[in-house]
Amino acid sequence: MRRLLYANAALAVLLAGHVADHVLRQPADEQLSLVGALPGLLGAVAVWVSLVLVARGGRWAPQVAGTLGLMTAVGFVAVHLAPHWSLFSDPYADRYLDSGSWIQMFAALAGGAWLAYEGWRLVAGRAGRPGVVAAR
Repeated sequence: MRRLLYANAALAVLLAGHVADHVLRQPADEQLSLVGALPGLLGAVAVWVSLVLVARGGRWAPQVAGTLGLMTAVGFVAVHLAPHWSLFSDPYADRYLDSGSWIQMFAALAGGAWLAYEGWRLVAGRAGRPGVVAAR
């Protein structure tokens, strides 16, 4: 469960950095509306809640963390890498962003993939062993 904790903590910090990048380094007139940014903001809060769940060794921590990691990675692809498709779109290719913003976005995407891997690795390790809870 330690690797899951590290992955969850890393993603939480990376998401805080991503939000800070949007707020501090990107032009305000190019930002999504609050409604458009809501899925990302709620996702960031959910990852922090997941971090608490993992740190406390919750029974459902691997499933929750794995699912949130996957949702985060897919969300970054849909919002920042795919062409414009809805009010939730913020394609980086259509904006004039420096390499720092791109690196930060890819790091958060990778952090989501890492958390998904660690969460579902633990879930798969417990499959077929009912009642077994992973060691803390």
